[in-house]
Amino acid sequence: MSRTRDLPGIVLAPEVFNSSRASRWAALFLTLPVWVQAIAVYFASRVVSISIFAAVLKRQDPANWSSSPVTTTLNDFLNFWDGGWYGRVAEEGYPSMLPVDEAGAVTENQWAFYPLHPAVVGNLSSVTGLSYEVISPLVSTVAAGLAAIVILALFRKYTEPGQALTGLALVMFFPPAAIFSTGYAESLTLLLQATALFLLVERRYLMAIPVVFLMDLSRPIGVAFAFFMLLHLIDRFLSRRHDPYPGAEVVRSWTLGVLSCAAALVHPAHAWLVTGSITAYTDTEAAWHTGESTYVVQWVAQANSLLGPLGPLVLLLVIAGMLALIFSPAGARMGRTLQHFCLAYGIYLLIFFTPQTSTLRLLLPLFPMALTLSLVRSRGYRAVLLCAFILLQIVWIAYLWHFTPPADLPP
Repeated sequence: MSRTRDLPGIVLAPEVFNSSRASRWAALFLTLPVWVQAIAVYFASRVVSISIFAAVLKRQDPANWSSSPVTTTLNDFLNFWDGGWYGRVAEEGYPSMLPVDEAGAVTENQWAFYPLHPAVVGNLSSVTGLSYEVISPLVSTVAAGLAAIVILALFRKYTEPGQALTGLALVMFFPPAAIFSTGYAESLTLLLQATALFLLVERRYLMAIPVVFLMDLSRPIGVAFAFFMLLHLIDRFLSRRHDPYPGAEVVRSWTLGVLSCAAALVHPAHAWLVTGSITAYTDTEAAWHTGESTYVVQWVAQANSLLGPLGPLVLLLVIAGMLALIFSPAGARMGRTLQHFCLAYGIYLLIFFTPQTSTLRLLLPLFPMALTLSLVRSRGYRAVLLCAFILLQIVWIAYLWHFTPPADLPP
């Protein structure tokens, strides 16, 4: 008799690692409620992100945001960078006079940061008695968890459950998605944006109005969303023969379209009314870059600066690649509504934002693109892509979130 039969480990090993068993477990997992699947994926992503933060923290020297001059706690670390500015908005509000330098140029101040996140955190802090710095990452973490549920429900409208879940995983493990555990406003924006898109796909235009207003008070996404609404309304009109567009729906959709334009102007108008300067918001945003507001040419200039004469050509190739992905057969699978949002937001970034190290974080609203990347059925492809995202998240936290005094590149 062979001795291998007396060794249970050898006999059982093929069964333990049997791919059919993994497939059965995966199939069973996909029968669970959508919210359970979403939270499970999201929880796994937070374990990874917090673990990376904790590891990088070991080599973080005390900084301006540290609660002690000799050490930095994990909670301190999660409130670095713009987390400090949001805290100032909650504690001090917005300045009635724009700070300027000796040359009279507007300098960095709170008007660059939208009020929703600090308002929510500040009120919860007052109710619970806990400090702003403790509540802020918790609010972000909870909001992103709720966003995960909405995103998975949205993705399942366009593809099968397994591919939708992969798309969600790609969103939550995307390198800058580590920001969902910090004192930043991205989590609230993601939740509100995903909800607004879900309501638009469902054609619940009036229900989307308050969601869009709140979204536009969370981060500077309002102009992009208003442009997207214009594309959406034009598409609804042109497609009316095969996609009915009744009069009542015309009124509801155009109401949302017009009000989305108004919502985009609320925070800049607030800055104007308080400071008396109609360009208070744009001047403040420019203070983080060149000091002047430029459009489109800043991308060409930065490409030329980094890559020389080939820079503009590379930029054109990147833009062409993004357009090809959005309008490819895989891109078409995310539906025309999500396609048009990705197109509108991409154009918005190209026109208004200056490329820098924070640009990768600004790609988070393009989360529907994850659906196009999830449509390949190969398990190996999915595993490699997720592993690559996790490795890049390590790089993102270690080299961008980590702060080297006295100054460093922003995340």
